[in-house]
Amino acid sequence: MSRIKQIQALVRNGLYYLTEHADDEAAAEEFDIYDVEHAILAGRVRRTWPREGTYEVVGSALDNRRIGVVCRITVGGKVRVITVYEDNPK
Repeated sequence: MSRIKQIQALVRNGLYYLTEHADDEAAAEEFDIYDVEHAILAGRVRRTWPREGTYEVVGSALDNRRIGVVCRITVGGKVRVITVYEDNPK
C-alpha cells in the first residue's frame, strides 16, 4: 500500500490527531478539522522527509482553498498532524 493510501486509511478510520501547533496554525488560517480531513483524503504527497518519516500532503479545503498538511505515522499507528497551512505555490 502506498504511503498516501496508508495515511488516508488511518484518517478515514479516525486514527489521527492534530498537535497543538497544527491546531493553532489551522485556526490562524481559518481551517477546521473537516478541512484538514478533506485535504488528506483527497490529497497527494508532494514531499517526503525519509529520515524523519514525515510527509507533506497537499489538497484542498472544503472551500477549495489549497491546503498543506505535514504529518507522520506514529509508532502506535496513528497520523500525527504536525502543521497545517494555506498552500500558496509561487
